[in-house]
Formats: sequence, structure tokens, C-alpha cells
Amino acid sequence: MSSTRLHTKILIPAALALLALTMCNRPADDSQVVAQVYDHKLMYDDIAGLAVEGLSPDDSAAIVDRYIDQWIMQTVVLSKAEKNVKTDFSAELQNYKNSLLTHAYEQKIVEQMLDTVISDGEITEYYESHPDDFQLTSSIVKAIYVKMPTKSKALSKLRSVMSKSTFGDDELLELQHLAAKYATDSYLDRDTWIPFSSLQMSVPVKAYNEELFLKKNRSIVVADDTNSYLLRIIEYRISSERSPIELQYDNIKAMILNHRKVELIRKMQSDLMREADNGGHIKRFVS
Repeated sequence: MSSTRLHTKILIPAALALLALTMCNRPADDSQVVAQVYDHKLMYDDIAGLAVEGLSPDDSAAIVDRYIDQWIMQTVVLSKAEKNVKTDFSAELQNYKNSLLTHAYEQKIVEQMLDTVISDGEITEYYESHPDDFQLTSSIVKAIYVKMPTKSKALSKLRSVMSKSTFGDDELLELQHLAAKYATDSYLDRDTWIPFSSLQMSVPVKAYNEELFLKKNRSIVVADDTNSYLLRIIEYRISSERSPIELQYDNIKAMILNHRKVELIRKMQSDLMREADNGGHIKRFVS
């Protein structure tokens, strides 16, 4: 390690500890040089923001040391580039500045004027009028299952409840009671859509044709020497069908908000163009 770098590592912890206390009262020309590459200088003021409250002196020194190393490397390359590249980037820099200013103004308009209230009716209308935007790529289900020892005395009772032609609140309550007492694993949320593939990771059902399997099965029992898995399919949607609206609620809200942003910015541009034109501030000298 060079003597310069060692000297820097020794100075940095103490300097960082004092920076917060001294920067506000220190004259600008009193800053000290931390590193120098050719004519470029890195000052203590430039690294003041790196001091994080609560860090040990060693951790602070490590952060600052990495920053200085990166600055030196970038500045060495920059210095060489300045001497060897003669391209004038003023136009590109001006375009970039213009783009940043325009974007900042557009964001300000959006923050001040965007209506973010979206009703359920608007969500439903968008969902119904854009059916092709919400196609499923894999099957999903609303389902419940219970895993229990195959030799359990409660197995027949659980099978009876799970296979009823209707499965309402009373059946769910009975199943919850039995599962709490006898099951080794269970999933009893009948109102949430989940990927069918995720369900298969918990219940070892084989569905070589998912569409056919889901159409033909509502109550399923899979057993081995140790465990029995009781599965009830409440509802399903196969791939290529439309995703349920409740799964797309947040996506649709984001789409509506984005559409409103685009329209708001377009209106702002139109209004500013009309204002400038009416005031005689637009002059076109070529056709």
C-alpha cells in the first residue's frame, strides 16, 4: 500500500467524525484535498455525505476508501479521454438537460393535477372492454386440501365432508374443525386463486391434461402407505382463458393511471402550444 493511501486511511475516520460539526461553519476555500489526479481534486466537502451516523470509524473509513479508489480510477480515465477525444458533446449535453427539465416539469404537472381516484365501475369497464389483455398463461384454481395419516379414524368423515355436492360455510367450518384436530397439513382458503402448479407441489396429483383433469374432478383423494391427501376444487380457470378480475385489479388500476398521465401530458402540451401561438411566440421560418 502506498504511503499516500495509508495516510488517507488514517485521516478519514477522524475527518468524517468532524465533518458534520465543521462543514456548516467552514469557509469554502478551507476544504482539504482528499485525492488528486492531474489537475482534478477530490475535496473533503465532496465526501461529506458518505458519513453515515452509527457506523464505526473502521466501516466509515472502508466506505470512503472505496469511494476514493473509484473516483481515482474514473478520473484517470477521464483525464486521458479529455486529452485524446476532441468530440464536442455540447449538443448532446444540452439535449440531455432539456430532456431532464421536460421530464421534471411533466412529473410536477402529474403530481399536481392527476386524478388518482379510480372507482370499481371503471375497473370493471376496463376489464370488460379489453378481454385480450388478461389471458392466462397457466391454469389457476380455488381449492382446499387436507393431508392426514392414511390410518386416521377421521379419514372417512373428512372424505364425506370434502365430497359433498355443495360446499358452503357450514361444510367449511366442519372441515376446519376436523383439520385442526387430525390433519398434518391443510390449506383451507377457498376464496384465493392459486396456480394449479403450486397446488400440485403440495398434493401429489398427476394431470397430464390439465383442462380435462380440472373439468372432470371436483373431489379427489390421493393416498400412499403413509398419508392421504383430500382435495376439493372449488373453481378453476385454464390457460388461455381470461384471468379473473380480482387478480387483475391492481394491474388495471395502473393501466388506467398511466392512460390518465399520458392524456394529462398531451393536454398540457396542447395548452402550452396554443398559449404560445396565441401570444405570437411561435415563428416558423421554413415550410
